[in-house]
Amino acid sequence: MNISIIGGDLRIVRLAEMYADEGNIIYVYGLEKYFIKETNPNIIVCNTISEATSKSNIIISSMPFSRDNITVNAPYAMETIKIEDLEKEIENKTFIAGGIPNEFYKKEIHNIDLLQNEELTILNAIPTVEGTIKIAIEEREETIYESNILICGFGRIGKILCNRFKALGANVYCVARKEADLTWIRENRYIPLTYQKVSEIGEKFDIVINTVPTLVLKEKELNSFKQDVLIIELASIPGGIDKEYAEKKKLKIITAMRNTRKTNA
Repeated sequence: MNISIIGGDLRIVRLAEMYADEGNIIYVYGLEKYFIKETNPNIIVCNTISEATSKSNIIISSMPFSRDNITVNAPYAMETIKIEDLEKEIENKTFIAGGIPNEFYKKEIHNIDLLQNEELTILNAIPTVEGTIKIAIEEREETIYESNILICGFGRIGKILCNRFKALGANVYCVARKEADLTWIRENRYIPLTYQKVSEIGEKFDIVINTVPTLVLKEKELNSFKQDVLIIELASIPGGIDKEYAEKKKLKIITAMRNTRKTNA
């Protein structure tokens, strides 16, 4: 079978190697930095998107597919890959990725969005949570035990974050909008908060973690935090934190979802 792979991180690299080991022919583009010395004859490194996609009807890309809604998530690519360029090459083909743009559904493309698979998205949240805990431990001199941690959002990642930090002995506060979520937060013995309440007790928090992809931590909330608070952004762009104002306040922010760090000391 011929399979095309466009962009992606180390998980996609391992997938390409696995498919190749099974005897499939894999055409890759956007993984040049990894496969620069590729010796597997079943993995063919292509020079263009067109070359990579022309010989197969199955196109696989990254999860998440994009971090900025403009380019494909491709940390191993030599050059940026524009979504619009890929879109032109995959009509009448099966496209598999995580977080497929709405525009793709308007074309003759058979889309399979991995982020629509509930089981997979839960499993995918686990490494994000583990990475967040690692950052929290490395960036602070104090222990997680008895720290006051605010988690914004009670979705898949928020739920697991609450569970893991509670198990480490932290005092876990979780803010949500829905009454049902606040009830579940209370039932799980976390401390429920509304967004209106955050700024009233903001000085309590040692760590603030955002999972909400819309602006929820604004000037009022940021003004209430103490200067040495650690803020971790997990939401996709544009995120849920007013980063420009946080920079003015010289608050420490780590943007973890893009695997980059931004620290203002």
